[in-house]
Amino acid sequence: MLLFLLLCLLSAGFIIEAFQKHVLKMKEPDILPLWDNLEKQDWYKELIIQPETARWIDLDKKNGLLKDPYYVQKIINHAGHREGFIRYIKDKTQ
Repeated sequence: MLLFLLLCLLSAGFIIEAFQKHVLKMKEPDILPLWDNLEKQDWYKELIIQPETARWIDLDKKNGLLKDPYYVQKIINHAGHREGFIRYIKDKTQ
């Protein structure tokens, strides 16, 4: 019974996502302008000074947190998300 409910929820999620993409033509925001905005931030400039953190940030742009446009928007606009990201990168480089 629980498995059936889980499958129904997953199916509903896929149907809603397909409806948004194909019928409503909703698209994700473009990531390149967000990355440009991110690179103008002072805290970001301080992070990429160190080669090790710069390498992790480049990896995150390719396959990590910075690949998601919604997350990039959050770390630009919200201090709490920003501090969490900075802590995440510093933990990865230690």
